[in-house]
Amino acid sequence: MKYEIPREAFKQRLEDRLNFIFIDLLPADRTPVAFENVVHINYSSKFKTEFNSQFPNKNQNVLVYSLQKGDDAPAKAAQDLSDDGYQFVYFYNGSAEDLVLDKGLN
Repeated sequence: MKYEIPREAFKQRLEDRLNFIFIDLLPADRTPVAFENVVHINYSSKFKTEFNSQFPNKNQNVLVYSLQKGDDAPAKAAQDLSDDGYQFVYFYNGSAEDLVLDKGLN
């Protein structure tokens, strides 16, 4: 199943880090955001293969996100993972203002 989460839930999961894999769907031409313990995987035709090779446990909590306003990659990636049998997939569509979340400023 996939679930869209609001900004406050995203912030809480960043702070708590309870059994979540965080996947930044950063396009190849952008510099990664410096959140701690985040895996950067470009959303492309190779996404599912790359994700499956790194995270074969389909019962793991996964949170895919993008901090580019209007980016639809998180919803698409969450659907791909859900279709592939991952049980707990969350996605967040953020913006550049979220860069400070990991610093506790918002």
